Order: sequence, then C-alpha cells, then structure tokens
Amino acid sequence: MSLGRGQVKMTFKLDPISKIKLKRNLEKDGKAQRFLTHEIRRLSDPYVPMDKGVLKNTAVEDVDSITYIQPYAAVQWYNNKGNGLRGKMWCIRMWQDRGREVVKSVANYVGGRVG
Repeated sequence: MSLGRGQVKMTFKLDPISKIKLKRNLEKDGKAQRFLTHEIRRLSDPYVPMDKGVLKNTAVEDVDSITYIQPYAAVQWYNNKGNGLRGKMWCIRMWQDRGREVVKSVANYVGGRVG
C-alpha cells in the first residue's frame, strides 16, 4: 500500500497471548492459580472450626482446590455452630469478609491492578 503525501502509517504488534499469560503467570494451572488457592486457604484458616487443629492442619492444597480430608469435614462444613470466626462454610464466609483483599493480592502478584 502506498501512502499519500503527509500520511503516516503506524503498525502495532503485540506478543502472542500465550507469551503475555506466561509473563504474568496466568497460564492454565500456573503460578497465579496456585497463589490464589493458597491465599484462600491462608485467609480461611482462622474461619475453619478447630478443636485440636486436625481439620485445618491436614487440608490438602491442589492447584485449584483445597480438600479438607478428615472424615468429619463435611459435617463441620454444613453443621458447625461456630465460635467467633470459626464455623461452617468457612471459605465462603472468608470470601465475604476478605474477598476484595484476595483479589487485590492476586492482582499485585500478576502485576496488575484492581479496577
């Protein structure tokens, strides 16, 4: 294509999306996902019902899930009467209280900002 007199042509080239995701740790099951999962577990810890600490201390953190492996975990999840912060549906209640904080920490981790 030829340009007329006084015209300027500018071209822009972005990195492929896969490269951008990798640079920001946003690839599937990548570091950002692990960071999010860990943040949820870490901040949910004070909400988990506790007698001797076995339920909260034996949770298994995977890339995108947290499994409370004790045989009584489901009963605690649905039926725990609570004591202070500790009680049923701990991750959901933590998210209601601190979800914005989690979003902000993940955004900081990947080099972004909350918008």
